[in-house]
Amino acid sequence: MKKIITGTLLTFSLVTAGGDVSLDVEETVTAPVLTEESSGWEHKLSIYGWLPSLDGSLAYTIPGTPETPGEPGEPGTPGTPDETVSTKFIDKIDAIFMGSYEVRKEKWSFLVDGIYFKMSDSEEGSVSLPPVLNKDPIKVATEQELELVLVSLYAGYNTIKTENITLEIIAGTRYFYLGTDIKFAINDRDIGLSPSVDFYDALIGIKGDVNLSENWYVPYLFDIGAGHSDLTWQAEASLGYRFNWGDVLLTYRYIHYDGDGSGLINDIDLYGPKLGLVFHF
Repeated sequence: MKKIITGTLLTFSLVTAGGDVSLDVEETVTAPVLTEESSGWEHKLSIYGWLPSLDGSLAYTIPGTPETPGEPGEPGTPGTPDETVSTKFIDKIDAIFMGSYEVRKEKWSFLVDGIYFKMSDSEEGSVSLPPVLNKDPIKVATEQELELVLVSLYAGYNTIKTENITLEIIAGTRYFYLGTDIKFAINDRDIGLSPSVDFYDALIGIKGDVNLSENWYVPYLFDIGAGHSDLTWQAEASLGYRFNWGDVLLTYRYIHYDGDGSGLINDIDLYGPKLGLVFHF
C-alpha cells in the first residue's frame, strides 16, 4: 500500500512540474463485442400467374314435375322425379388474380395466399331415366359461369435452419368459395340455377427451402386438412433464382378438394405450372 501511494505521489509531482512520464508497460483494452440477432420484420410479396387445369364435377338437382291428379275414379298422371346431373368443371378462365404476402420475425412467420377465378363455358350431355318413365335419354345443355375464391392463411414456426435447408411446421385455415350461375336446357324446358358453396377447413403442413447454390434454390409447401369439406390438400414445389431485385420462381402446384357428397361439389382438382416474382423488403 505504501509503494502504491508513493508511486502515485511521485507521478503527480512530475506531471505538475512539467516532467515527461513514459511507461514501458504495453496496455491493451478490448471492448466487448455484442452480437444480436436481428429482431425486425422481414416481408415477402409474391405475384404469380397460374392457369391451372380443372378436373372435377358439380352436382345439380333438377326439380321434377309433380303428379297430376285425375278425375274422380280415374288414375292421375305420374310426375317425374328429381334428377341429379353431374357436369364437368369448366376450364375457360375470364378473369384471374393471384398473389401471396409473408412476414417473418425470428422463428415465426405468417403467410396469406389468395386466388380469384372467374370462368365460363357451355356443355351438352344426357341423363338416362328408368325405362318405365322414359325410354329415351333426356338431352341436357348447360351454360355455366363460375366464380372461385381460395384464400389460405398460415402461421409457421421454424424447426430446422442450416446453411442449405430450412423447414417450418405450419398450421392455419383455407377458405374456398364457389358461386355459380347455370342455365339448363332440358329437351325444350329451360331452368336457371344459382347455387353456391363455401368451405372452411383447418390445415397442417410443412414449408421451407433447399439451397442448391448461392442463387438457385427449391421452395416447397405441403398441407392437408378437413372441416366443411371431407378432405383438402395442397402440394407445390418451385425452382427459384435470386436476383438483386428479387426472385423468379417456376412452380408446379396441385390443390384437391373432396366435397361432402351432399352439396354442389363432388370433387375438384386444380393443377399446373405457375410463374411468379418475389420481392423482399
